[in-house]
Amino acid sequence: MVCVVACPMAAAEDAEQVVLGDVDAPVAVYNAAFVPSPDPQQPWFGRSGFLHPVFTPAGKVVTDAFPADHLHQHALMFAWTSSSYDGQPVDFWNSRKQEGRVEHGKTVRTGVDACEMQLQHVVTRDGEETVVLRETWQLSRVAHPSMHVFDLVSTQRCVTELPVTIREYHYGGMCVRGPAHWNTGDVMLTSEGIGQQDGNHTRPEWVTLFGDVDGEPCGLAAFSHPGNFRSPQPVRLHPKMPYFCFAPMVLGDFALTPGTPYVSRFRFAAFDGPVDLDALEALRRSFAETPAK
Repeated sequence: MVCVVACPMAAAEDAEQVVLGDVDAPVAVYNAAFVPSPDPQQPWFGRSGFLHPVFTPAGKVVTDAFPADHLHQHALMFAWTSSSYDGQPVDFWNSRKQEGRVEHGKTVRTGVDACEMQLQHVVTRDGEETVVLRETWQLSRVAHPSMHVFDLVSTQRCVTELPVTIREYHYGGMCVRGPAHWNTGDVMLTSEGIGQQDGNHTRPEWVTLFGDVDGEPCGLAAFSHPGNFRSPQPVRLHPKMPYFCFAPMVLGDFALTPGTPYVSRFRFAAFDGPVDLDALEALRRSFAETPAK
């Protein structure tokens, strides 16, 4: 049985899901409990600590988790791909390697329009596991007349004396995965007016992913705050699959070091109907004017 905890209620530590928004009109669902792999022969694809589903105001689901073509993609997730710790490579994104994973740690707080969770990044080596990063997600709803809008602030901190080095690579970071049937290769648009086929590794301020659900158009837009590291961050737009991510490592190596939090701020907007460029631009402006906390 799934235990759903809505933000207006006190969160139980063993809650399987935390809902942002009202139970009868959810905005997004955070998966606190471990969700097993749909393929028992490949159990390493199971995961906790990700957002899915994300809903439009009409209740359309605009994300996907455990898609058959890529079981390691989990809707809205944050994972580093090519990284290293203590001189050894570690991939937190590609679960099959079993080098590292990201998982839910605990529910910190809930409120009417905000939730806070703690995640942890675990390195697996020689049968031993080491938590190397603790990450806090602060989720908050943003009032909007026609879209479900929420902000996500991620703060990652080293919890050992060693840094985690993020290597130059073509993808990794904050990921958005759309429904599996949005696989036509023409379902993305950036703030620069560039589509899916030409937008890879450009540096837009937002990306929107769109398609039909139950025969009706809808979509999900993601904004990276101008105060983020290496902003505007490069994006990985997959040419065939409905997924993209904000990927600062495209520009070269960097390190997450003890004593220096790595803070990323993102805004997400789930909408019904076709893409409204004016509405997305207004959201971009308001997000950019929101001071970093």
